Amino acid sequence: MNTRCLSLLCVTLASAGLSAQSFHTAPFGFATVEGRDNNTIPWWTASASYQQIHDASDLANVFGTTFAVINSLNFRKDNTSSAAPGRTMDVQITLGVTSVNATAASSSFATNLGPSPQIVLPYTTLNLPTLTNVGAPNPLGWSFPVQTPFPYAIATGNLCWELRFTNASTTANLAMDAVGRLNSIVAPNLGTGCIATGQSSAATIGLKSLSMATGAWRNRLDRAASSAPAVQLMGFGATPVPLPGFCSGLEFFPVASLQSVTDGAGQWDSSFTLGSLYDMPTVDLLSQFAWIDGGLPNGVGLSDASSIALPADSIRNLSRIYHAPFGGGLGNETATSGSVDRRYGLVTIFGQ
Repeated sequence: MNTRCLSLLCVTLASAGLSAQSFHTAPFGFATVEGRDNNTIPWWTASASYQQIHDASDLANVFGTTFAVINSLNFRKDNTSSAAPGRTMDVQITLGVTSVNATAASSSFATNLGPSPQIVLPYTTLNLPTLTNVGAPNPLGWSFPVQTPFPYAIATGNLCWELRFTNASTTANLAMDAVGRLNSIVAPNLGTGCIATGQSSAATIGLKSLSMATGAWRNRLDRAASSAPAVQLMGFGATPVPLPGFCSGLEFFPVASLQSVTDGAGQWDSSFTLGSLYDMPTVDLLSQFAWIDGGLPNGVGLSDASSIALPADSIRNLSRIYHAPFGGGLGNETATSGSVDRRYGLVTIFGQ
């Protein structure tokens, strides 16, 4: 490759420049929060072509200004995986302002980069350190400093960065922190259910799930009264509502409900479909059951409440495009197109 940082002086200057930068984490909201996902792409191959598109609307929040000068791309290790071995590789980085937004990411690398991309780091051999877990989230782990700072004005369009590398010294797995809107966030149940007539332990929502793709929302009431008229209450956001004189309280303000009857075991397996949730705003969806039970105070029993959240809004403004076959050899760095994952990508820390 045509550029190599061989001298101690060069390394020292690069380190000093890195320490003087300010860092801005994309997508917005993840500067001090773990990304919940992790990914080994593109690091699991000897060579790769990898892009991410970040919408300008999110970067306005990330940078907190209308103009930024990007001096480095940086990534952090996922905090749930084992130690990740370091490696050397020859790296090229290109940045471009583009009209392509994240949800319309193309499989064509050139299309995503926009009309006037700039190679800010020509192929350079970098020595990347071994990473271990030291926090949640981990601090900045791998840094890719550019040789030509890239001026980025939010108003001019979205930002696409491209990293191509070859001659990686190892293809050992390394999981970097990542975010995605592919799965909902299932939290522990809230509150405590009543012990229904004929049951020996408290009623609970034993199974709960929410598909981001279809909006299929499932809540299964367990251990309510047998063959009892019941209602499923639904709402947004936890706000405990005490019910004096009842065996338990509500965990939120209900905004909708469904009615049914429990089976002989006191169970009601409720499921219905809301439609795709990929681009819906972030919200906590809660569900709680109540049933008629003459053996309980005021003749009503209550379950605990399920809580399932949609991932952060800012993840909608991110997509990745990559050609990086698992365990691949050389040559992938010249790819012209790749696979597309919308609403998913590596947590990217821009140095400025």
